[in-house]
Amino acid sequence: MDDKNAFLHGELDKDIYMEQPRGFESKIHPEYGCKLKKALYGLKQAPRAWYGKICEFLVHSGFKVTPSDSILFVKTKDGRLAIVLVYVDDLIITGDYSEEIQRTRENLSVRFQMKEHGELKHFLGLEVERTKEGLFLSQHKYAKDLLHRYGMIDCNPMSTPMDPNVRLQEMKGRTWRM
Repeated sequence: MDDKNAFLHGELDKDIYMEQPRGFESKIHPEYGCKLKKALYGLKQAPRAWYGKICEFLVHSGFKVTPSDSILFVKTKDGRLAIVLVYVDDLIITGDYSEEIQRTRENLSVRFQMKEHGELKHFLGLEVERTKEGLFLSQHKYAKDLLHRYGMIDCNPMSTPMDPNVRLQEMKGRTWRM
């Protein structure tokens, strides 16, 4: 899922002022500034304000922030698991606790302007493919983009890029120059 207006939900934890927007200047007080009530897109504090809002929502919904990663939220019941991973304005919702997953998706859509992206296929450069054996993760597109960027798209593929029998040794007292 993706929140279309993530950075407009964030509450600011300190006073922030900005110049009057061009075209909307006050004729009576052109020297006045504007005090922001909520975060704006592009504001340096906006991602943190959004995280505070989504974190508050998930914790209020019974999820716990994992001690190892503050963007990973977990909810368990009777050995079943619902997981929400928050990355900026994108959320991955997964687990085997299908009722809670559905409830969370519905509640998120009521509280925020969420957009459903369906089954996870791409995330942070990873490609996700479902098979009979489980999930297959790859970076095929990323690798292909790198080859294209460096003009190596037509290079000859090799299963191992160098001779596996070559042994590298440290050479003491030698200075390498580029």
